[in-house]
Amino acid sequence: MKECFLPTDNVNRFNDLCGELEDRRSLIGPSMAIVTGPAGRGKSESAKRYAVHSEAVYIPPMIRTSAMMLLQEITLDLAKARPGRISGCLDIIREAMSDRRRLIIIDEADLIPIPLLEMLRNINERYACPILLIGEDNLKAKVALRRRISSRVRRRMEFEPVTQPNIVLFFRKALEMNVSAAVTQLIHRYSEGDWRPVLKIAGDIERAVEASGLREIPIELVQGIIDEDK
Repeated sequence: MKECFLPTDNVNRFNDLCGELEDRRSLIGPSMAIVTGPAGRGKSESAKRYAVHSEAVYIPPMIRTSAMMLLQEITLDLAKARPGRISGCLDIIREAMSDRRRLIIIDEADLIPIPLLEMLRNINERYACPILLIGEDNLKAKVALRRRISSRVRRRMEFEPVTQPNIVLFFRKALEMNVSAAVTQLIHRYSEGDWRPVLKIAGDIERAVEASGLREIPIELVQGIIDEDK
């Protein structure tokens, strides 16, 4: 299976949102945003890819997070430094943002305690630092609990489910195989709108096709893989 990244509607909207936050015009008004959706929709992969192709700072999921840990992760990316004090971290963020504004993307922000979200809001206000929070659906409710945070949110985006055209394009690019409408519908139902089941079944199909020498993907093969997974 070839490695590929599809420019889906979700990805394009995500990139547009990030670009808006990075634009100097976002200095006028709120400059935070939240991106939500169930696990497996492609939020993290979109964020990591955007960071690789830009100057954005991507902070990966951190289950046990303190203020110091979070700030050190930010300053490490901004300035390759891990100050031992919070004040030192804030000084680096202030200097970095004064020199060049960079978007900070926080993944799985729905797991971050409210006080740390308040800290990020404060950094956003004090240092004109654009911040994007990514998380599952309960992030929306968490942000809504604090008016000071929700009032700083410039835009909200929901990652939509994987579509059948997405699946067709993925198989064409990753496996160099075309899939029939019936097979596409079956895989789409199996995926429940998430990418991870699509990737899993694509791997199973690839192995089965290579072992049998098939040039097409029979619907019976796909149904058998799904039944075994139940």
